[in-house]
Amino acid sequence: MARRRMIFGKVERLLIAGLLCLSFWLFSLRIPGNRVLQYMERFVMHDDGRYLLTAAAVLVAINTFRAILLYLGWFYLGESLAFSVRGKAKAWLLPLIAIPASYVAVSYFPEFVSLHFGIPALFSMITVFILHVSTRDIRGWSARSMVLSLLVFSFQCLDLAPVLTRWGFGHGELSMTIKEFALLQDWGWVLDALAFGLFGTAFAGGIGAAALLIASNRHNRQFLKIREQDRVLSALREETIQVRGYKEIQQLVHDLRRPLTTMLGLADVLAEILPPGAEREYANRLIQTGVDMNQMVGELLTEDSRQILPVSDLLEFVLSQVSAFPWRHEVELIRDFKDGDVLICINRIRFSRALVNLLDNARFAVRGHPSPKIQLETVVLGKSIFFNVKDNGHGFPDGVLPSHSLWGSTGIGLVFVEEVIRKHNGQMVVTNLQQGGACVTLNLPTEERS
Repeated sequence: MARRRMIFGKVERLLIAGLLCLSFWLFSLRIPGNRVLQYMERFVMHDDGRYLLTAAAVLVAINTFRAILLYLGWFYLGESLAFSVRGKAKAWLLPLIAIPASYVAVSYFPEFVSLHFGIPALFSMITVFILHVSTRDIRGWSARSMVLSLLVFSFQCLDLAPVLTRWGFGHGELSMTIKEFALLQDWGWVLDALAFGLFGTAFAGGIGAAALLIASNRHNRQFLKIREQDRVLSALREETIQVRGYKEIQQLVHDLRRPLTTMLGLADVLAEILPPGAEREYANRLIQTGVDMNQMVGELLTEDSRQILPVSDLLEFVLSQVSAFPWRHEVELIRDFKDGDVLICINRIRFSRALVNLLDNARFAVRGHPSPKIQLETVVLGKSIFFNVKDNGHGFPDGVLPSHSLWGSTGIGLVFVEEVIRKHNGQMVVTNLQQGGACVTLNLPTEERS
């Protein structure tokens, strides 16, 4: 949907640009060449070549400006049509048909300056079309328009060469006037030299600029391709490291389970041979502890491992880990647990690590507070349970979700917590409290009792 809106926006911009160019082109045709005629009158009166050259320069500038507006207008419309309809090749042919038709159409309106679609106009149109097609994948029109202007200017200069008149160059009214007066005053060779000199310079500059533009675009595309390859390689390298670490964990868990299995077997034997009493009770506790450890190892290894348990069991497991932290005696931990018998389906190890990580981060948030407090709260609403970790610290800066632990914690940060809650089909919300401090909320769906 976003890509479609972007394409539609580009089509609209091209359409508007094309219509504006054609509108300005039509407006320019209503401006007569009085300035050119004035310079020619001075040239005849004074026999001063400067007026001749000035008139020629003004005429070339006017014709170049008009041609650029016409070409850009129809090429903009053609490109917008290429985005809008099937058969892009047909859309690209629009300028080749519309540009000559425009020259013919304005000839029927006497209020417009008469135009001649001669050899220069044909060469300009074909050259500009080739340039347009070869650079259509280049973003931005500023550089392309500069190259186009140089090429159009070069061919417009040939209209002033008297020696090329018989070949179809410069049959416009003003062009013919300038060349006829120049020949009468024996200035024809000056116009020939000027026309060919300017043509060679502008055409070479246009071709060179086009080559640089295409080469620069190719270089940029290669650079982007290389950067994308580097990104893919980095992702593959990171994935390889993760896979390697996962395999090492697998091997470690496998090695850990062997002595654990042996311990469970020996404890089971002791429970069988010991007489009823305290010794047998210790053996049974050892067996239960081993079973719990085996389950924890399995959950640690397999992220998708889930078990249904009461919220109270999860919180008891979390608090047992937090109680071992050195800061536990420095910070007041407030427990506000409701509906502890509610069932949830979680990976106990990973979800408890998420809550422990939040509590450990909150400890850094309240550092320096005269009476540091952290609150672990549970609230049940409908078929969801909310775990709220609140503190009376300085809160999150500007309410921005950080990508790592904010206060120098050695924990793995909120990114890990967000990933854990996402895989449990839950949500995480980070807010700042009005009374000061922050609150991180984990929302999980509850399970119905069978």
